[in-house]
Amino acid sequence: MSTASFVVRTHWYHPEWCAVVLATAGWVVLTWLALADPGRFFGSPEVHPPLHAVGHAAVMVTAMMVPFVLPQVAFVAQSSLWSRRYRAAVGYLTGYLVVWTLVATASIVIGGVLVTLLGWRPAIVVGFAVGAAAYAAPSRRRLLRQCAMTMPLAVSGWRADRDCVRYGVATARRCVATCCVLMTAVMIGHGLVAMAVATVLGVLERRRGRNLPRGDGTLVVVALGLLTLALSYGVGGGDPVSPGVHVEPQHTH
Repeated sequence: MSTASFVVRTHWYHPEWCAVVLATAGWVVLTWLALADPGRFFGSPEVHPPLHAVGHAAVMVTAMMVPFVLPQVAFVAQSSLWSRRYRAAVGYLTGYLVVWTLVATASIVIGGVLVTLLGWRPAIVVGFAVGAAAYAAPSRRRLLRQCAMTMPLAVSGWRADRDCVRYGVATARRCVATCCVLMTAVMIGHGLVAMAVATVLGVLERRRGRNLPRGDGTLVVVALGLLTLALSYGVGGGDPVSPGVHVEPQHTH
């Protein structure tokens, strides 16, 4: 297949490519930040102030949460007029990401409070313990099925834009109900490896895991928590660090 035919085929059959590019950009930013501070690959006890948390949350949810809704982005684009299919996708993603950015900002702040009160590694343990309990809840499978629900969309005009944004908000609300606890736990660790594993877990769960026994999902969350805790020891620090604060190394004589 030539490059031109690949582009045409992707544009025609896979309008969700724009969401893939957006999520990839989020991962590029996170990787760039980790390369500037290699400890971020494994985790960081850094506590973000609220204003800084908003920007951090926006990048994280773009990278982690957009891959969850690629089928919904395709549905929105393909249900719209050809001339506005990408406009519809942008509207959907705007509603979805605004909700998730607000929730993720709150999660970062809550995680920072736990780190300050308990210490970094105890906060990781608490976060993933609560996350495992949430995954074991009987109602979670029903909520997970609702994440894939669709809704009728107006074809043109401001009503079409409104419906796309409303659909994104509705999807985000259902997604928050199933993922926000685990998201908080991952944000306590701040590790790029844990973020990537959690994203893969969420995508697989939505693609193939609806019939997965609750116990299996819970075990995966526990394993992710143990991995995050183990990686934290590769960082070598367990106390919260505020941004912009330089800690002088201690010398032993």
